[in-house]
Amino acid sequence: MARRQDDSDCRKERLIERRSLLKAVGGTTAALGASGLLGAAGAQEGSQQGSQGSEVDFTDTTVDLGQEGLSDGDLIDPYLDDHLSSGTLVKIPAGEYAFEGEGLAGDYENAALVGSTKGVVFNRPEPEELVRPDIFAESGTVRLENITVKGKKGQEQSRWRVGAARDARMECINVNMPDGTVDGSDSTGLYAGTDHAGTLWIRNCYFSMFGNVACYVSDPYKGENGPVIVENCDFVNTGMAAVRFASDGSVMRDCYFEATERAPAGNTGWNQRGIKIDDAGTDVVIEDTDFNWSDTGAMAIKFDEDGQGGGGVLRNLRVYNDGGTTFSVEWDIEGHWSGENIHLSGDADHYAPDHFQTVTGSQAERPDTEYSIWKPIGANVEPSGPGAGAGSGSSDGGSGDEGGNDDESGDDEDSQEPLDHELVLQASDDNPDKNCNVRFTTSGPIQFADEAEPNTDEITENDDGTFTATSIRMNPGALDSYTFDGEIESFEISSGYDVTVELDGEETTFAEIIGDGDAGNGPGDGSESGGSGDSGNGKDSSEGNGGNGGNADPRQKILVIDGTGDAEEIAKYEFSVSGTATRDAGRSMTVDGGLPWDRMTDHVSDGTVVGVVGNGKDAFRFTGSLEGISVDGNAGVKILEA
Repeated sequence: MARRQDDSDCRKERLIERRSLLKAVGGTTAALGASGLLGAAGAQEGSQQGSQGSEVDFTDTTVDLGQEGLSDGDLIDPYLDDHLSSGTLVKIPAGEYAFEGEGLAGDYENAALVGSTKGVVFNRPEPEELVRPDIFAESGTVRLENITVKGKKGQEQSRWRVGAARDARMECINVNMPDGTVDGSDSTGLYAGTDHAGTLWIRNCYFSMFGNVACYVSDPYKGENGPVIVENCDFVNTGMAAVRFASDGSVMRDCYFEATERAPAGNTGWNQRGIKIDDAGTDVVIEDTDFNWSDTGAMAIKFDEDGQGGGGVLRNLRVYNDGGTTFSVEWDIEGHWSGENIHLSGDADHYAPDHFQTVTGSQAERPDTEYSIWKPIGANVEPSGPGAGAGSGSSDGGSGDEGGNDDESGDDEDSQEPLDHELVLQASDDNPDKNCNVRFTTSGPIQFADEAEPNTDEITENDDGTFTATSIRMNPGALDSYTFDGEIESFEISSGYDVTVELDGEETTFAEIIGDGDAGNGPGDGSESGGSGDSGNGKDSSEGNGGNGGNADPRQKILVIDGTGDAEEIAKYEFSVSGTATRDAGRSMTVDGGLPWDRMTDHVSDGTVVGVVGNGKDAFRFTGSLEGISVDGNAGVKILEA
């Protein structure tokens, strides 16, 4: 991927040369995945200068700048320039250092700059000096951790630009900018450009007194559209906007926003906002977040007109507002954005959208207003929950959480036991758009494989011991892959979309897998389900074009199309078998009288069945194998032994 480099081209060239040298002498940079950086441990033994921080598990090189001669008050730039490179963990001893922006520039592979948990300060030059670090994860993971940047930024655009290439990850952990900007400044805090395509994780960071945007992470939507995760961050008296959001699949959680003191003006005037949703990203989550607001600020959450068409969910928000505006809505978000468990207190006119679920009055929970500027994280911490998508959840505590080993979002991929089967899904190039969701359920565990997108797609364990994987919003031509144990029990594909299925290296269909298991098409044994229920978008299709695949199974089976739970909608279905099919009246049923559609006669002829189900179940006994099935609507399909 070509990437715009701003003013860092020559620096990038030298870093690439250094990286190539590491490989030439037998370094293991190329073998390090993202997991090579995520094994953070607590405080480690420091250097003579007291350096300690989160230990990053490298197999290549570790450099302690204290042992290299860095002392309190020194200019740190030449030390960064000499020692920070791909495949290297650089530790900074506790202290305050002058920083002019050099030494942090270009593309890196599996690198980390980690400050002591006792405190590391970068003192920037006078406000009029331009400071523009550009740190990009070219592959693997790149981390900045435990650094506080002090000194106001000037009117010219100073910023820390961060991002990651596709399949790479950039982490900014406990990176704090408490002093903000001078009045009338165009400077920002952290900035992600249009070239960000991987995952950007911002956690435990603190921003205050910016005139312009403190955390400007919406621009990826206009380019490579990489997701951004903002967790457990505090935004105190800052903005043109504290945060500009959001590219597809981005998540904000456990954050705190405060407007109790007027921030400086930006380069276009004063406008102190909390979250500005100004790009039309979808599957966005904003959750478990607190707002302490007043008329000192403008609005806490703005659905800007530039975000029209985007969508996601706001949930578990707590807002105290004694005089400002909570919501500003510039386009019709109903049908796109939902609001769940939004607690609103204070005397302000909140202007919550009518379709949001709000809690007001004495029942409303007040926000947690505690925050801390310096918040080193503990061991083995990764983003909470699946990390992206409107179905993701948080396992963290509220704002003010000090990190620690509280996250159980998943094990290191390299430490997982290998599973028996691999399933590869590919969305057709002819699909009309990216609104293609695929879901399948197995009797055993599921893991993400090489072509997976763990920060977008989801794997969940169900109450009955089965597991479900969901590929969310697959672009035309997109690949997703999973490994799993056991058997595939059900599947769903969004109506109107085609998806190719490959199981253990052989092209097949879901219908063949769950309906013709004896023909050698995979782990299914012919007694598994062929479509589960709701896929989240209301209108789904389970489709297959199964072939003859071998001799017909002489045993009778029962196919059940289950539309229960939807009292208003119907589902149309059609399936064919290699043998015969007859209606099973004993297993067919309606719920609460059903719908008029449930009383219609289904058409059965020559092994083909066409029917409609409402709030009920249609069941059929059949012989042979299931050769194809399609369901248009919200219904599940199960195949049982007779």
